[in-house]
Amino acid sequence: MAALAAVNSATPSLQSGLIRNRLEAARREADQAQANVQNLRAQVDAAETESQKSQDKVRSLTSQASQASQTDPTYKSRVKATQSAVPVKTQELLFGLYDATSVKRQATGNGLKNNPDAAPVVNAQGQATGRIVNMSA
Repeated sequence: MAALAAVNSATPSLQSGLIRNRLEAARREADQAQANVQNLRAQVDAAETESQKSQDKVRSLTSQASQASQTDPTYKSRVKATQSAVPVKTQELLFGLYDATSVKRQATGNGLKNNPDAAPVVNAQGQATGRIVNMSA
């Protein structure tokens, strides 16, 4: 009977040791989670500070742009010219072509040269669809 009592009293101490080990592991995990939370809060604070700085810069630039547009009448035209998708040289070429053909277009409705000797272009149904202006390329 004495041997039975010794085994019975040893069993709870093994269980309590396992429970203590689990408790210590759980405390370590909780401490690590708390450290992660503090790290994430610091990152959020830094991101909010950076966001606030960026918003302040946007407000400042918007205010400057508004003041510049009010004091400089050519500001809007310069901004539009710099934002254009068509290069300036191409725009100049197109304006030159327009100027060169606008008088002819207003008179005849067609800005191209008229060549009375040009043969008409005929489609498969025999309908005239235009004239050959120049065969050299």
